[in-house]
Amino acid sequence: MSAPSAPVEVCNLSLDLLRHNALMTDIETPTTDEESLGSRWYDATRRSCLRMFPWNFARKRRSIPRSSVAPSFGYADAYELPNDYLGLVFIGESAEEKELDYLVEGGKLLIDNDGASSLQICYIWDVTDVTKFDPIFLMLLVAELAVVFGNAITGLNKSIKGMELLRDRWEAKARSKNGQENPPRVIYNSPLQTKASISRRTSSDGIHLFP
Repeated sequence: MSAPSAPVEVCNLSLDLLRHNALMTDIETPTTDEESLGSRWYDATRRSCLRMFPWNFARKRRSIPRSSVAPSFGYADAYELPNDYLGLVFIGESAEEKELDYLVEGGKLLIDNDGASSLQICYIWDVTDVTKFDPIFLMLLVAELAVVFGNAITGLNKSIKGMELLRDRWEAKARSKNGQENPPRVIYNSPLQTKASISRRTSSDGIHLFP
């Protein structure tokens, strides 16, 4: 049996978990209540799951340009984040470089970088191709969608609790497997993180995940 290759197939796996028989055929132009639900929630849930971890399959390296507008205060330089950016993994040529003082704010990365014209980063990008999904990410996404759909379709607390337990199980698997494939060296901070909270972090535990 082939793996899912389209968003609607991912949504239907979630409905399978809920034992819901009315499957979706098209979430781009929905015609049923189930399809409308998938249309509203699939992309938002996919992006949320991508932001949970510095997924190996969703990493991209790029040199980003310095903005012509410097930050008003706090940092000397601002760099434009890519349009497909979802989360920062590390700054520089490798994850082994020292931890830096920076802030992600308003679509820009703020840092003191001596006015350099570009900055190298590794980041999580907005992967939409289902065939590129890591199998564990796929199962986490399916379970997360089941939680979302369960509230709207069944409204049964027992069913939703079961899906939450399944989601938590796949989240734990994701943390474990992703850590095995990448030794603990990565710094991954939330775009909402403040400069103060960054300064309090240490690299003693290796990987810093978006909570």
